[in-house]
Amino acid sequence: MPPPYSIDTSIWITIWQNHPPDIFTGLWAQIDAAIAAGHLRSCEEVLYEVEKGTDDLGKFLKQRAGLFAPLDEALQAAVGEVNAACDDLADDDGERNRADPFVVALARVLNGTVVTGEKARKDANGRRKVPDACAALQVPCQDWFTFLREVKWKL
Repeated sequence: MPPPYSIDTSIWITIWQNHPPDIFTGLWAQIDAAIAAGHLRSCEEVLYEVEKGTDDLGKFLKQRAGLFAPLDEALQAAVGEVNAACDDLADDDGERNRADPFVVALARVLNGTVVTGEKARKDANGRRKVPDACAALQVPCQDWFTFLREVKWKL
């Protein structure tokens, strides 16, 4: 498997909704093996976002030992770099997109790739999205299907 992947909130929600673990047992076995090997990571801010949902996704993911990277000094410094370069990535006044700078920062710290369901902004004057921040900071970024093809997982 290539370098570590920083998984965005949108991907966990998509997987949970479209590939439930009681049906897609093979996929979740691959996910669990990748987490155990350190290839799939998310920041604690992603956990915070999924725990706000009304389903059991947060509780389910919290049980995956090693998935959530703590907010250590390296990650804090990288978040500062992301915010300095892309000050409009997160919504400062609310909870919307709170994890986005952390997702990009985690990929920087791990020398990895972001996996997100977000698309780049359409309007150059609009708020940046995760792919825009990744492009600005030269962090590799891909969507779920590109990830699946890259790691050669079969559903």
